[in-house]
Amino acid sequence: MKAVIVGCGAIADRWARTLTADPRIDVVAVVDPDIDRAEQLAARRCPAAVPATSLRQAHAQVRADLVANLTPPQLHAAVSREALAAGLHVLTEKPLALQASDAVELAELARANRRTLAVMHNRAHDPEFVAFADMATAAQRGPLAVTAEVVVNLHDPGFRREQPLPVTTDLAVHAFDQVQALISGDPAQVAATEMALPFLGAHCGLAAITITFADGSVLCYRGGYAGPGLTTSAVGKWRVDGPDLAARWEPRDQTSSVRPPAYQRCITTMLDTVQAVTAGAVTPWPTLGLRSVAMLQAALTAARTGRPADVSPIPQEQP
Repeated sequence: MKAVIVGCGAIADRWARTLTADPRIDVVAVVDPDIDRAEQLAARRCPAAVPATSLRQAHAQVRADLVANLTPPQLHAAVSREALAAGLHVLTEKPLALQASDAVELAELARANRRTLAVMHNRAHDPEFVAFADMATAAQRGPLAVTAEVVVNLHDPGFRREQPLPVTTDLAVHAFDQVQALISGDPAQVAATEMALPFLGAHCGLAAITITFADGSVLCYRGGYAGPGLTTSAVGKWRVDGPDLAARWEPRDQTSSVRPPAYQRCITTMLDTVQAVTAGAVTPWPTLGLRSVAMLQAALTAARTGRPADVSPIPQEQP
C-alpha cells in the first residue's frame, strides 16, 4: 500500500518510523506547507518520498492508497475530507475533528466510499490501562465517579504554541477516549475551564473538566501542559469509585505509555483495518472517536462561554 504523510511536525517522525518499518507500506510522499520540513522528513526517514506542500500536489505526482493525517487539530476534518473524497483511506491523529457534525460527516463519507477512517487512540488502548478498566468494570453495579489527572511537560510544543485552548483540544481528548472504557453511558453535559500559564510557556495551561453521563456517572478531569513540578505519566492517574468499588491506577513504568511500541501497535492495527476493508470488509464505524469529538466540542464551548454545554448525540453504527 502506498502512503502519503500529511503534516511533518514532531509526531511525523514516529509515524514515519512505524510506516516505513511495515512491509505492507511504501511512503511515496510527505506533505507540509513548509517544504523544508517535508524535505527533512523525507531525507531522514523515506528518501524516495516526494516532498510536497499540499495533498493535492502530492496526489497529482504519485499514486496513493492511504493518507496519514498528522496536521494540527483544526485541520483534521478538512484534510481527512479531501483524502476520503479522493478515494484514499485515512489514518488520522486525534481528534477526528473539532465539531461533532464534521466527525459524523467524515464517518458517513468513509462508509459511503468504502474507505477506512481510523483514529489514533493510543492512550485508550494502552494495555495496562485496558486491564485496569476491565477490572474496574467487571462487577459494575451502577454509576461511577471517575477522576483523572494528566499533566505533561513537553520538550517540543510545536503547533500547540498557537493552538486555542491547547490542553482541552490536544490533551484532554485522550481522557475522553479512555473514560469510555470505564463509563458506558452516553455523555450528557460538560463544564470546563482552561487557564493559560504563559509564565511557563506559550502552550502551557491547566484545564478542569467535568462530564456528566446519562447513567449518572461523572468524570472529573484535571490536566495541563506545565513544568516538571506537576508532571504525571502521559496516561495519567485514574481513580474510580462506585457501589462496592474503589480502584486507582497509574502505570508502573512512567514512560511505558509514550514509548514508540504503543504507537506501533495502534498504527499496525489501523493498517490491518485498511487491509481488511480493501479486501471487502465493511468500513468500521468510529464510535470511540465520534463520542470523543462530541465531548471535546462541548468542553471547548463550555471553556469559551463559561457555561456548561450539552453533548451532541452521536448516531449509532449504521448497517
